[in-house]
Amino acid sequence: MDDRELLARSINDEAIIRSFYLDMDTEAALAKMDSLSMRITEKQQDIPFNAAVKGYLGAEDIDGDPWILKPTLDRSETLYHRICTLAFLLDHWMGTLSAPSTVCAIAGKDYRAVKVVRNAIQISSYNYMERPFIDWFRMDLINRWMYFDEDRNPNNYLVIRNSKEEPFVVAIDFDKADFEAADMKITGIEGKFGWVRGEKTRFLTLLKPENFDGVPIELFESRLKAMMAIPTEALRHLARRLVEGYAEDPAGLAGKLAANIDRRRTYIDTYFRKMFKLASETKNISNSDDYSMFGASFLSAYGNNK
Repeated sequence: MDDRELLARSINDEAIIRSFYLDMDTEAALAKMDSLSMRITEKQQDIPFNAAVKGYLGAEDIDGDPWILKPTLDRSETLYHRICTLAFLLDHWMGTLSAPSTVCAIAGKDYRAVKVVRNAIQISSYNYMERPFIDWFRMDLINRWMYFDEDRNPNNYLVIRNSKEEPFVVAIDFDKADFEAADMKITGIEGKFGWVRGEKTRFLTLLKPENFDGVPIELFESRLKAMMAIPTEALRHLARRLVEGYAEDPAGLAGKLAANIDRRRTYIDTYFRKMFKLASETKNISNSDDYSMFGASFLSAYGNNK
């Protein structure tokens, strides 16, 4: 059973599984999104407030599911958002719940498209420094680091509940990811777990390096294995399907994107395994009492989150 199937089993809710395409493999999920016909709805009641103020439009796909759309300015921006779709696809492959995102065309015009997560509450309504949330965010650092996604604030995460009222975190908004950078924009600190990054005005994670103190490598093991298990040829194939028809040299660009992901995931896997010890050699520290924070105080509490 792969990581996507394990996620579907843990959710155990057919409506959620269907909405996030967890009942199909990643290549099929991409084919499904690319085959969807959408129409802009006359009534815009399904648009989240934060999306409405940013100029998004409400839409509905052929299955009756709501999406939000934003027109792209030109062909280069359309290509950029097609590449950003890799964030959803790799999350999907690794068994990480995130909002389906793609690019679609309506009446000859290109739009960035993000599926609406129904019945969701922003993470800022919860104390995400407590379990189960803090452990989810600890593991999520692996994904966002690999994508060079440096815009991870409380608005980028939602919480949904399955039919048993169990909470699950959903990552959304990948429009600041960078899959084209060949050099490491985010690097690990030697001696003590932490990171240095070039972008100082955004956030890589809701957590501070101190929130990883005492955490055993076992917490990250399944995510690291899932990340490393994706075949390089599969990365190249997904990237090629995304950029075909949008890039001048789709084969060359797909090869570059796959090589970038390969380089980053090898670095992250090596760094995490060097910095974290086995549970038998360490003590797990939750930091929940020392760092109780909510979305409203995020910026003031974290500064530039180096």
